[in-house]
Amino acid sequence: MFRTTESHWPRNRNGERYVLNHRGEESVLLETSARGDGKAFIDWLTVTFPDVAIHPENGWKCLVPVVDQDFAFALAERLEQIVGFGIFEKRKNGHKFYQHSWSLGEDGRFGFIAIGGQRGTVLFELTGEGCMHAKPGWEAHMYDFLASGDLKLPKITRVDLTHDDHAGHYSVDRAFDDWSNNLFKLPQAPQSPAMAQFVNWAKPDGRGRTVGIGRRLSGKYLRVYEKGRQLGDPNSPWTRIELELKAEDRVIPFDVLTRPGAYLAAAYPALEFLNTEQARIATVRHAVKQGFDAMRRYVRRSAGAALAVALAIHGAAFVDDLVAEVTQDEVHRQMVRRGLDVPHYLVADLAASGTDTTGRKGNDDVDSV
Repeated sequence: MFRTTESHWPRNRNGERYVLNHRGEESVLLETSARGDGKAFIDWLTVTFPDVAIHPENGWKCLVPVVDQDFAFALAERLEQIVGFGIFEKRKNGHKFYQHSWSLGEDGRFGFIAIGGQRGTVLFELTGEGCMHAKPGWEAHMYDFLASGDLKLPKITRVDLTHDDHAGHYSVDRAFDDWSNNLFKLPQAPQSPAMAQFVNWAKPDGRGRTVGIGRRLSGKYLRVYEKGRQLGDPNSPWTRIELELKAEDRVIPFDVLTRPGAYLAAAYPALEFLNTEQARIATVRHAVKQGFDAMRRYVRRSAGAALAVALAIHGAAFVDDLVAEVTQDEVHRQMVRRGLDVPHYLVADLAASGTDTTGRKGNDDVDSV
């Protein structure tokens, strides 16, 4: 049964609980469900806070007057303690209408720090890759950081909650059926949220279909998509359920960091089924396997015949030299592109778990739903 907490709260026309803020405007309150605890992980995080928070009087390591670079490096030092990485470089451009920005990871792969021109606020953001590469347990430490008061009224402006069903029990077809049967309609809402289908539904071609529920501008948007096929395996059953929440007339509490499954399970009646513990290592394992298999199929199609001829005429040593010559500048870029850039903290785990070069693992059966 779909349950909500504190049912006496008023609800808006979408069936969501809300309170009135200081301007008399509705602010939606997120609900939780005990069924979802531990059943999702954070896949994106954006936080803003007043720049006056970073000041020596508040315990920050910086000089007075505090300039933009001081803000960035003081914040980066704290973030590195939490997630394990800090600033990679100063960027030429700003980010999300902020005047100045710094990348976390090369080309902002792991996220950004931004400041300037946005009503005296600072922004920091962790991308999906950043969340994956962050130190184990970073979510609880981030919660402590936000709740500590060091940032003076920080605000989560976006968070993505993700559940991976590697066996594909909850498919995009089931998501569409659930929407058709009003299982994405909140009990007090007059109708179901908007729905859209992406990629070829009439004749699925293995590229990976997506069902979108809701509207991104509303601050609550759900994607159910064929993740394994998106990574290149046309037969993969791997389905991802991803809820994007934005602070558009919406309150995002800090404990979403430590209870993502509870909030995901409560987002819609259709997601009550969530009952499988999520582990980042399982997702990385599957991503590595899908990416490697897709790359191997590509090499077979595009270069297999040429390599066979070279091997027959010149021998294995020539082929080894040829491969080294044409790949020396491509290794890291292709690993990143195909999901093979495994976080350092997971390398030993993958090796100890019996994962071979294709990402296969002897007991790599992840049951979901």
